[in-house]
Amino acid sequence: MTKKYFIMICFTLFMGWSVSSYSQEIKFFEGTFEEALAKAKSESKLVFVDFYATWCGPCKQMAEKVFTDEEVGKYMNEKFVCMQINVETAGWQKETAEKFNVTVLPTLVFFKTDASVASRLAGAREKDDFLGAAKVACGEQLSFVKLYDRAKSKKDLTDMQMVLKQAPDYVGGLQGIEAQKWIVRINKLYDEYVKAKLVPDFINKADFQIVQNYSQGKKKEKDDAVMEFIAKNLETYMNKLGEAPGILMVEYNNAVIEQLARAGKDEYKKYLERINGDLEPAYAIMPTGTLTPYEKFKYYYDGMYLMSYKKDAESYVQLMNKYLAALGDKVGANDYGEIAQNMYVMSKGKLNNEQLEQVKDWLVKAMQYEGTGIIDRINFVAMLGDTYKALKQFDKAKEAYNQGYMEALQIENKMRSAQLQMIMKRKLQALELAK
Repeated sequence: MTKKYFIMICFTLFMGWSVSSYSQEIKFFEGTFEEALAKAKSESKLVFVDFYATWCGPCKQMAEKVFTDEEVGKYMNEKFVCMQINVETAGWQKETAEKFNVTVLPTLVFFKTDASVASRLAGAREKDDFLGAAKVACGEQLSFVKLYDRAKSKKDLTDMQMVLKQAPDYVGGLQGIEAQKWIVRINKLYDEYVKAKLVPDFINKADFQIVQNYSQGKKKEKDDAVMEFIAKNLETYMNKLGEAPGILMVEYNNAVIEQLARAGKDEYKKYLERINGDLEPAYAIMPTGTLTPYEKFKYYYDGMYLMSYKKDAESYVQLMNKYLAALGDKVGANDYGEIAQNMYVMSKGKLNNEQLEQVKDWLVKAMQYEGTGIIDRINFVAMLGDTYKALKQFDKAKEAYNQGYMEALQIENKMRSAQLQMIMKRKLQALELAK
């Protein structure tokens, strides 16, 4: 399969795939997609499809918590022919998933009997969101397009909020020019909405979730009006909504600092100072070991400035070793891995042997820590292989790439595992050519 599936974050145990037989839950049709469409047409119903994979934790969460709900089961069984499609089963199931651009698991699609999409959700959902999408499909609630048209014509903030909440799912089901067209429309609507709502009433869970969704896809620009509103009202946000607003502000401010440092602009220091200023409550929630948040990020971004703009690898190495010493026994795998990656990437690999040896040393130390996430370990070992290759230590490079390949085999997400295996194979092939 050429599609790439992404697991939505879920903090539940990966329990065995099962759907119990209580009468009040959703009853799933056993048959092909075409047979489900025909059955729905004969019964004057629509078709609901749960696109899933057996390894997908959020898919299991939906099966255990939503599909077994009595209200959900009653409504869905009355209005829909319901079925489940395993996106990894060869044949019509896999082909159907690809046809309808299923790239997130689970994907929950409500079809008309002509196989056109009436409503769609990407990722696990709570009961109310799921039922809302089903009712849109049945015409009991306004469709996304009609709701968008009403919001644009009336400039009603409630309608605009509903559109912005639903937009990621709707646009996620589109492709090509149609998707790009809607992205432009929704981004424009978002700008209009937040411009009208940057008042105390904007501090609520629904609007904050909208900001979270739209900030992910936008380039982090300094002095962004929405982010500055959150910063100005940070204490109120965190009192109402917990740590999430603080985390968002740390991500935003760090992104601004990094952009400026990489561009060689001294202005990055102004945003660095915010760590001890108006954003101190946000950074206070971050564990930074023996260093204060300001000290930790000053080391990190000062080093980035030296490496990216001034191309001063020697000063970078000195500063980063001082940074690692200051961390003391709180230093971890990611500390070594990140500074090695920054040095290698920002120099575009143009390092002398002494500097490459330093990168190698940091990466070897990163690999010695237990409990490191498997994706991080693969990233570290791939960089280590690249470093050995640059040092012309080809046997060690081969050993590192083979280790990365073996690590990739352990990833439960089969699509992600296959992708990383292919990357390692290509590195091994390139290594043979370089010898």
